[in-house]
Parts: sequence; C-alpha cells; structure tokens
Amino acid sequence: MSRQAAEFIVNTTLETIPPEVVHRAKLHILDTIADSLVGLRAETSQRAARFAHIFGRSTESTVLADSGKASSVAATFANCMAADALDFEDGHMGCGAHCSAVSIPPALAIGERENSSGVELLEAVVVSYEVGLRVGLMIARQRGSAPIPTGPMGSCTAAAAAAKLLHLDTGHALNALGVAACTFPITIGGSAPMMGTNIKAAIGWSGLTGVASALQARLGFTGGSTPLNIRWDGTEPHPYYPFDGVNWEIMKTYFKPYPSCRFTHAPLDCFFRLVREHKLAADDVAQVVVETALRPSVLNCQQPINLEQAQFSIPFTIGSALAYGKVTVEEMIDHRVRDPKVLAQASKVHVQPNPEMEALFGRRYPAIVRITTTDGNEYVTRKETASGDFDDPLTEEQLRAKYTEASASVIGQERAQKVVQMVEDLEQVRSVRELVRLMTPEA
Repeated sequence: MSRQAAEFIVNTTLETIPPEVVHRAKLHILDTIADSLVGLRAETSQRAARFAHIFGRSTESTVLADSGKASSVAATFANCMAADALDFEDGHMGCGAHCSAVSIPPALAIGERENSSGVELLEAVVVSYEVGLRVGLMIARQRGSAPIPTGPMGSCTAAAAAAKLLHLDTGHALNALGVAACTFPITIGGSAPMMGTNIKAAIGWSGLTGVASALQARLGFTGGSTPLNIRWDGTEPHPYYPFDGVNWEIMKTYFKPYPSCRFTHAPLDCFFRLVREHKLAADDVAQVVVETALRPSVLNCQQPINLEQAQFSIPFTIGSALAYGKVTVEEMIDHRVRDPKVLAQASKVHVQPNPEMEALFGRRYPAIVRITTTDGNEYVTRKETASGDFDDPLTEEQLRAKYTEASASVIGQERAQKVVQMVEDLEQVRSVRELVRLMTPEA
C-alpha cells in the first residue's frame, strides 16, 4: 500500500483525475483560504507567525499572519495553524481527521517555493487528500473506531503534497511518506483541544513535519513503514482502500457551517431548529440539555479558559447561539471567551451521554436537544447527521457565502472575488505565487 501510495503521488496527473474531483478540490482550496484568512484574527495565529520567523528565516514562502517571509517549512507551520485556528476547516467522517489544513497550506508554501503552476497545485491537493485520508482510515480501522487525532495522518498528507510539487520519483516519495510516519506528532489521547492547548490536534506540527519529510527524502533520507503497511491478517495488507482511480475519498469529506468542533454541530443544528420552530428568545429558555455519544459528551465546559477550549465546548457554542442568535466568527473569537452575556447563557446548557446516541457514533455524530422554557414547556428534537456532512451537504451557494464573508473581512471584497476567479481557473494559472500574493493581507 505504501508503494502504491508513492506511485499514485508520482503518476497522478490532471488528465487522470475526474472533473468532479478537480471541482471538489477547488472548493476545498477556496474553503481553506477562507478558513486561513479569517483564522488570522485568532491570537494563536499571531504567535505561530512569530515562531515561524524564529524557526526558519528565509524568503521562500509567505507567512499569512504578518505578510512576511520564512522558510517553506516554517511558513507551513504558521499557515497550517491559521487554517485550523478557528476550527472551521473540513473533515472526513470515516477517520474523523481534518485534511485541508494539512494539505493546502503545505501545498501553497512549497508551490510558492518551487514556483509551481496552478495545475501542479491541483494535482498536489488531490493526491495529498487521497493519501492522507487513506492513512487516517487505516489508523482508524486499527484502533477500531473513529475519530483519530489529525497528527498521524496529517504529516503523511503534507508529505504527499510536498512530494508531488517537488517532483520526487517513486522511491523518494516512498521515503517522504516513511520519514513522515517516523516523525508525526501525536496529541495525548486526542484530548488536547478540550484542555485548552493552542496546539490542538498538532496540525501545525503535522504540516511542518510532512514538508520537512519530503525535503529530507529529496536529500536522500530513508523512511520506515507507514500506517498503510499494517498487516491485518498476518500476511497481506488490508485491501479496503486501494488507489484504484475510482474511489476518491475527497468526495466523502464535509464542510463546516460553524467555526467549532464537529461534535458541537449536530447540537447546534438541533438548537437552531427548535428556536426557529417555536420562536424562542434567550429569555424564554430556562435550560438546554444535550444528549449525545460518550466522547462528545465530555465537551461540557461552561466557562472555557481560551478560544481553543471554547471551540470544543457544547455549552459555550449554544450559549453563543442564545446570546447572539448565531455562531459565526464574530461569536467564536478570543475576546468572546470572556463575554459575560455568552457565559450566562452557557450556564443553562448541560451535556450528558445517551446510549442510543452512542450506538450511532462513529460515522455519525448525532445529538438530541431538549429545551425547557421558563413557563415549563419542553421541546425536543434529534439529528443523526450534522449539516455539511457528505450525505447532508452544504450547497455551493452556502460554501461561497462562507468564503466571501470570511475572506472579504480580511482582504476586501474585490480581492476576495479575484481569488475566487483565480481558483476557478487554476488550470490557466502560471504560478502559485500569483494566488499567494493575491490572498496575502497587506502588511
């Protein structure tokens, strides 16, 4: 499987990728640009940029947070952190990991370094998604459940993108994946974000590690086995996820409508449905009880210590919805963590595990929400899939609205629309540097 992955990286061209997959990749690029740009508003993104300049001084690649330059490895770290800063990026239900934040920032950083074309960028994004998600799926199968932390698959995702743009041959691409597998970061038990660490799922380190692995492989470094080498029956690798040119995992990803952990989304969908159907105001609500699977039920912090912990808090996100009637970037930014209006509403929200929801958990993140009003009425609804899932997708109009609102707030409406046009016409873009220059905020 590892050699198949390396061959897939080397041999895949735009001509071998179905048009619908190319189109999907462009949507992911646009969505990730939006997530990255609006993520620059988070304090963590600014810290990551400062670290990038300490870690790798160079003029190779752009650090979006301050429009400066750093090495491609260091810029990847900072830009991956920005893409993940508001937890607004895509994901995959089969393995639970995010892909865009460890695929597209590395591809842009190496693409800028190598002066790659738009076609090369598209190819790198597609192969990195397919390789990375298969790594994630194999790890999830080994563990017997999903989700997994992004770190283990993220380094392989970034390594695949970089290997493609560096034009590594099969042997060197195989070593890039092997080095990435030897060095990928792991967050303790996957619980780091709930504890409020800015590192979250180690997405910045995953991107950095993957890009460094590809650069090391080009210099002759050799790698070990990858997660794709796992032997399930003692004799042969599991054949469930072949690189057959038919099954494209990028088509099974989801996009996020809310800037928060995916576990909070079905509860938010249910909450908004009840509020809308029964015309409830914040003062009408006495209590909100969320019933979900065991793992999501631990996201029950009513007073988070920072933005990262707020993103992983069902009470805080519903408290924001109660206080402001929406959960957008404006409600999920650093200063809101101390907003007494939100915290007062979050205190009304209680989360508990439900065996029925647990039975559905895995490829679904379900929830039941019960609202008790101040006059004693109770309203209940449930949802087994969150909006944006590949079987309950956001429309392209919704995705473009998300992109436009997020990007225009940072680079202005005119430039935001120029980015859309350039991404739609990536096949004609001569240099990735044109796209990076257009999406870089003014210093």
